[in-house]
Amino acid sequence: MNLTASLCELLACPLTGKPLQLVGGQLQVDGAAQRYPVINDIPWVLPNPDHSLLDWGAKLNHFNQVLLSEISALEAECQKAQGPTLDRLERLLAAKKRFLRCVGELLLPVVSARVAQKPVYDALRDRAPSTQNLLSYEANLYRDWVWGERENALTKDLVLAHLQPQSPGNLLVLGAGAGRLALDLHCELEPDTTVATDINPLLMMCFKHLLDGKELRIDEFPLNPRASEFVAVEHLIKGLQWPQKFHLLFSDATNPAFQPEAFNTVLTPWLIDIQPLAFGRFLRQLNQYLPEGGQWINFGSLVFNQKRDLHCYSIEEVKQLAEAHGFNILELKTHEIPYLKSPYNAGYRMEHVWTWRAQKVAAVKPLHNPQAMPNWILDIQQAVPKTQYFRNFSITHRVYAQLAGEVDGRTSIAKIAKKMAKQNNMDVKESEVLVKNFFSDIFLQSG
Repeated sequence: MNLTASLCELLACPLTGKPLQLVGGQLQVDGAAQRYPVINDIPWVLPNPDHSLLDWGAKLNHFNQVLLSEISALEAECQKAQGPTLDRLERLLAAKKRFLRCVGELLLPVVSARVAQKPVYDALRDRAPSTQNLLSYEANLYRDWVWGERENALTKDLVLAHLQPQSPGNLLVLGAGAGRLALDLHCELEPDTTVATDINPLLMMCFKHLLDGKELRIDEFPLNPRASEFVAVEHLIKGLQWPQKFHLLFSDATNPAFQPEAFNTVLTPWLIDIQPLAFGRFLRQLNQYLPEGGQWINFGSLVFNQKRDLHCYSIEEVKQLAEAHGFNILELKTHEIPYLKSPYNAGYRMEHVWTWRAQKVAAVKPLHNPQAMPNWILDIQQAVPKTQYFRNFSITHRVYAQLAGEVDGRTSIAKIAKKMAKQNNMDVKESEVLVKNFFSDIFLQSG
């Protein structure tokens, strides 16, 4: 059983920091001011849990629409194909149908939202991308539990090299994904307790399914198949045994869902450069998990997922920022390792990874609002401010809509450009170039 009294004692509301109690099958702050559901025995302790459940439900529905569209297209192509091409397409078609059923069954407990038609969802999603989608890091599932023994063993050894000198105490793995590293470390080190957290319900539900001792039959779709037989590979992953004192939790690493200083050791595998906050802000939150003297183990790359060059830090800047936010990096090593080297895929990459052990030497105050979202987003009843960004956004997309609206099956690009030039006081030749580029981009994106 994942949800135990010992886990509940560690938890806290990520919005208020107040302790959580298990009442009637859900976690809540005293007085029920904040409530968090328990999904398939895994606590869902994400800020604004109703919104995040709706968001993942919408992502699942969108995934279903996309896959059904692909299945329909494959069925049509199978009618025209023959020989080896038909064999390959039929293999892919059967696998996609199985995959659709498998994902739907795994995520049934999460489904709670409806979404508009696929084009509407695509438009909104593309304009406001989230940090993670349903199939983000899907390959990690197969790496962890099918073909990645060499990579898994190497990763474990690199992390253990920093952990061995002392007992880990309470161990927290932030961004555990499909769970292999967290489970390997728990079995090797026998900490007082281990909590593996993530925000991705597909990876967590797969891991939970395996920990429950159940076999998982699921298809892998290699990005660059080495042979036609590898366009889809069906795997049967054996069930595992749930070890004592090992827990799963849906939580956001940037919004601590635990009592302050609840863990002696925190591990961040492949996390610090993909989490959404500027690194200094993330370190401020990371500081809350540990007491002074606690250890932070990092493993992964430093390819920061930030839009501004200012926030894409070098190792020298990482060390400086860590010191400014209460951490002293004691051991630091770098390695080149294979990453996602699937036997079914024609390519893989070598990753330059950094591992370190840092000790918390000083406390820093947590962020009041880690994501720094404005109140008009947090409170959807407030008016959206009329800023210059939205004015520019409106003009740009009004032009896009105007151009697309001129398509009637009879009018040429030259005529559309002439009309556009007249309406917007533009040079006709310049308008022709811009309109041609617009339709060229649409054609190329359509495949």
